[in-house]
Amino acid sequence: MKRSVLDYLENTAKRCPERMAWDAAAPFTFGQWWDAAQRIASSLSSRCARNTPVAVLMNPRSAECVKVFFGVWAAGCFYAPLDPMLPPERLKLIMQNLQPTAIVYDEESRAKAEAVCPDGCGCVLWSDAAQSPVDADKLAQIRQTVTPDHLAAILYTSGSTGIPKGVAHTQGSLMAYTEETIERYQFTENTVFGNQSPFFYANSIIDIFPPALLGAKACMIPATALSFPKTLVNYLRQKGITELTMTPSSFVQVANSGVLTENCLPELEYMIMSGEVMPWAQLAVWMNAAPKGHAWNFYGSTEMFSVSVGKVEGNYEAGQLIPVGKPFPTVKIRFMTDDGAEAAPGEAGEMYVSSPMVSQAYYRDEERSRAVYVADPLGQEPGVWFRSGDYGFLDAQGQLNVLGRKDSMVKHHGYRMELGEVEAALRSIPGCLEACCLLDKEQDVLWAFAAGNLTEKALVDALKTKLARYMLPDKIVLLPELPHTANMKIDRQTLRKRMTEQGDVC
Repeated sequence: MKRSVLDYLENTAKRCPERMAWDAAAPFTFGQWWDAAQRIASSLSSRCARNTPVAVLMNPRSAECVKVFFGVWAAGCFYAPLDPMLPPERLKLIMQNLQPTAIVYDEESRAKAEAVCPDGCGCVLWSDAAQSPVDADKLAQIRQTVTPDHLAAILYTSGSTGIPKGVAHTQGSLMAYTEETIERYQFTENTVFGNQSPFFYANSIIDIFPPALLGAKACMIPATALSFPKTLVNYLRQKGITELTMTPSSFVQVANSGVLTENCLPELEYMIMSGEVMPWAQLAVWMNAAPKGHAWNFYGSTEMFSVSVGKVEGNYEAGQLIPVGKPFPTVKIRFMTDDGAEAAPGEAGEMYVSSPMVSQAYYRDEERSRAVYVADPLGQEPGVWFRSGDYGFLDAQGQLNVLGRKDSMVKHHGYRMELGEVEAALRSIPGCLEACCLLDKEQDVLWAFAAGNLTEKALVDALKTKLARYMLPDKIVLLPELPHTANMKIDRQTLRKRMTEQGDVC
């Protein structure tokens, strides 16, 4: 019986110790991965009480992080991966919430680790810890105490108040996600994972745990490759990468660069995306480049991991809502109307989700936890349900359709509407690469930001044929490109500032 995700790596290391685990700046095998984790655990176990948090402040694009993560677990603790590029004041806010017993850092982050280290917290250089002698007896005793209910990771995400939220995942939720993901995608030991997501993002989970269980290789895509589409494509081809998870914006950026040619990525099988709509025209460019490839669309969040996933099959019309597949077998969803009733079949409602993959709370934050980690809204089943804040419905084929955030449902000119519908209409217009809509609620002014080879008149004329009158933008701003966040999602906050700079209050 599996007690923790440590079992994945230990079993794989015993089965195939010489097999390459991570192809990175300093490659290492599964045997080396397990040995480093044991050494780091022996170092931490002498410093940290069991079931306490350990902050990991290292280059999030370094594969050495995964040695530390498993070392933290082997020490009987749980980890919080932090971005060393965050300002010191924000890191201090996180430290106040986390209250770690140790900070594990790399040489690049030494100064920042020392600057934000709370009183009573020790700082540990990961490479020193990795040279520690292994206390096998002590680690074996610790392993026997770990259960699926023990905390495994605290993943910090932005909060509406500006205070970060620490999403608390257990060993059990990580194991459930790993096994459900492998089953749905049909990953094997021959899958070659291409990691591009920094390790403090939940999306990186797919590149850590399925490979550890399967004995599959993961490749750390260099930062330079992520900045230059041609370099990225060359890297994917050179390494024979078969799985790539990116935001739709990143896929679009590469497709629009002109570097993808017919059959140029013969090994790529999985093109996995989430969070935004992928325009069909750009997706077709990727499909042409990867003859064995399938596009996969999934729905999830840091709190839930993946709720559902499915292949994008068929040729969807421009602007059409693309389903996100059927929910995983362990996932239960309630669709609730605004008046607290269960939505009728096929009717949209706010999604409440229950699953072994779902986190149970925000770490040391009861107030915000109470708002979204709730009881079954129908009062029929025990356990915690996550109130997602997203609207969706199941179609006649049992596929989940996600309409967007509850807070993106707005009233404009007295009519209720979904901003995502306007954005989809904009993206369907030839020449439009990206679009974002924002409502100035005080002025009741609907703004549309768009990038591409466009004119305002062409946009307006096209939208009049696609949208109801009350859904038409009041102001249109054309930009060379839309701003993006660090994880390549459209940066809506920056666009709101742009509205303010142009003399309008949002």
